[in-house]
Amino acid sequence: MSVVSLRADEALWHSVTSHILQPDRDEHGGALLCGVAVDSAGSRRLLARRFVAATDGVDYVPGTRGYRLLAATFIRRVVLEARAEGLVCLLVHGHGKGDSVGFSKTDFASHERGYPSLVDIAGQSVGALVLASHAAAGDIWNVDGTRDTLDVTTVMGPVITRLTPEPVRLAHAARAEDDRQARLFGAAGQQILRRCRIGVVGAGGAGMLAIEMLSRLGVGELVVIDPDKVELTNLNRLPGALRRDAAASLTHPDRPHWLRAIGHRLARHKVHLATRLARRAGQGTRVTALATNVIDRRAAAALTECDYIVLAADTATARNLVNVIAHQYLIPVVQVGTKVNIDHDGAIGPVFSVIRPVTPQSGCMKCAGLIDTSKLALEALPEPQRKAADYGTGEHAPSVIALNGIAVSAAVTHLMLALTGLRPDAQDDFIRHDARTGATTSTEPYRDPACTVCGPTGVTGTGDLRALPLPRA
Repeated sequence: MSVVSLRADEALWHSVTSHILQPDRDEHGGALLCGVAVDSAGSRRLLARRFVAATDGVDYVPGTRGYRLLAATFIRRVVLEARAEGLVCLLVHGHGKGDSVGFSKTDFASHERGYPSLVDIAGQSVGALVLASHAAAGDIWNVDGTRDTLDVTTVMGPVITRLTPEPVRLAHAARAEDDRQARLFGAAGQQILRRCRIGVVGAGGAGMLAIEMLSRLGVGELVVIDPDKVELTNLNRLPGALRRDAAASLTHPDRPHWLRAIGHRLARHKVHLATRLARRAGQGTRVTALATNVIDRRAAAALTECDYIVLAADTATARNLVNVIAHQYLIPVVQVGTKVNIDHDGAIGPVFSVIRPVTPQSGCMKCAGLIDTSKLALEALPEPQRKAADYGTGEHAPSVIALNGIAVSAAVTHLMLALTGLRPDAQDDFIRHDARTGATTSTEPYRDPACTVCGPTGVTGTGDLRALPLPRA
C-alpha cells in the first residue's frame, strides 16, 4: 500500500463541501477530478482540479442497497471526462458533522462490485471520497489491482487545514527547547513544522535570513536552491558567513585578477553555508542543498515535493517557474524582496520591502504583471548573448540586512501562522512596507480569467500532467 494524499485550494474545497455537506443533513454526491504528482519516494499527491456536483434526484438517487447512490449515467460521464483529461476521478459523498469519518459496509461493498470495472474504463486509478465536517477518508483503486487509503487531505488557503479520517494524536509533547514558541502554536503546531518540507529559492541576503528563522522554528527539512558562491560583499548580510567562506584574503579587490579567480574557485557555495547554519541552529532541520539554478530539472523536481516555498530570488526566470509550480502542484509560496530606488543623480527615493503570497486561489505573479517577459527571454539566452544584448548595467543594487529582515520576518511569520492554523481566514494580499515612512499598504491580487497559469483552463492542479517551463533537456 502506497502513501496517497489529496490537496485542494480553499475555493474549490468550499464548492465541494457546500454541496456535499448541505444544512439539510441529507446525503449529496458529486465527483472530484484530480491531477496527480508522484514524488521521488513513490508517494502520490492527488491535486483537486475541478468538482462536478451531482444533481439530487437525477444524478444522486435513492439506492437499492443503501440510502443513496450516484446514478450510473453520472458515474460513466465523469469517469470518461476524467479519462479524456488524464485526471483521477474521486466519487464523493458525505456523512454529516464530526471529526471522524469512514466508509460504511454498504459503501465498501459497492466499491468492490463496481470499481474494478471503473478502473478498466478509466485506464487509471478511480476512488471514493467520504467527508464529514472536519474529516475526510478515501478508498483508491489502482490499475495494477492494488488499493490505497487516503492519508490526509490538505486544504490550501490563508490557513492550511489538514483533514484525516480520525483525529491525529500527538506523537510527543513539545521539547523543552521549543517551550516558548510552542506557547504560541502549541505542541501540535510544532509537530506540523517538524513534518514540513520547505523550499527556499535563493540563499542570498533574504534567503539566508529565512533559512536561519525556519531552522530555529524547527522545520523538518529545507530544500535550498542557489548556484552562487559567497562573495566578499555578501558578508555583511549573510547570517553565519565568515571571511573564509568568501576566501576573502584572495578575492579582495586589491588582489590580482588571477589570484581572485583562484579565490572564487575556493569560495564556499551559499547552499553549503545554509547547511551549516541549519546545523548550528540545533533543531534537527535537514537541508537538501542544490548548488544550481532553479530551472535545473533536479531543483524544479525538488520544489514540486515541498509543502511551502519561500521565493527569495528576483530573476524573472525564478518568478515564472515558482509561480507555475504554486498553481500546478497546489503549493503555497511567499515571495520576499527589497528595493532601494536611486535616481540618476544618486538621490534616494522609496525604500520598500514586499511580501507577496502566491497561492492557488489568490495571488498569481503573472496576473499581477510581476513577470517581465522581455527579461524572461533575455535570461534564457546563453551568457555571451545576454552580455551582447546589454542585459543589466553590471552595477549591484543596494542591499542591507535590516531591510531584508523586514520582508523576511513578515514572510516567515505569514508562513508559520498559515501552517499552524493561526492566520485569520482572510484574503492573502500583497504587502508593501515603506522603510523610510513606516507606511504599510496592501493590494488584493488581480486574477485574469484568461490567465494561462491560474485561469480555468490554466495549469492549476494538473501536477505531472503538464510540463514545467524548463529548458529542453
